[in-house]
Amino acid sequence: MKEILSSNIPAAVATVCLCLYFFGMAIVFITSPIKNAESFSVKPVDNAGKTEIRVYYGGISFALGAFLLYLTVALKTPYYSMVGGMFFATTVFVTRTIFLFVDKGWKCPYTKLAIPAEGFFVVALWTCYFISKAMY
Repeated sequence: MKEILSSNIPAAVATVCLCLYFFGMAIVFITSPIKNAESFSVKPVDNAGKTEIRVYYGGISFALGAFLLYLTVALKTPYYSMVGGMFFATTVFVTRTIFLFVDKGWKCPYTKLAIPAEGFFVVALWTCYFISKAMY
């Protein structure tokens, strides 16, 4: 694994950060779905909603992290995992930005945290991408 990650340092940094993010989100939402979903302005109406939070926020986050890790090992490079995570993060950020205005959610506390955090993450991923392209 050390050789794989050292084959492209910027992509490796991005991929490790993406995997940690997705695995962390999985743990947070599987272990404490209601508390964490409410901080995202999501509130289940019954126990099935609680399960959906665990599944979609927790389970899919775990699957994304595991897939990026698998892709890195299978292809013996972190580059494609970085690119996949970059597309995912950019799509989430752009969609959130568009619907922030459509849904008029710009005053919500979560939005005030999500936009700059996701924006920073997207810029960092694209920076790793361009450095990776220039160096490797």
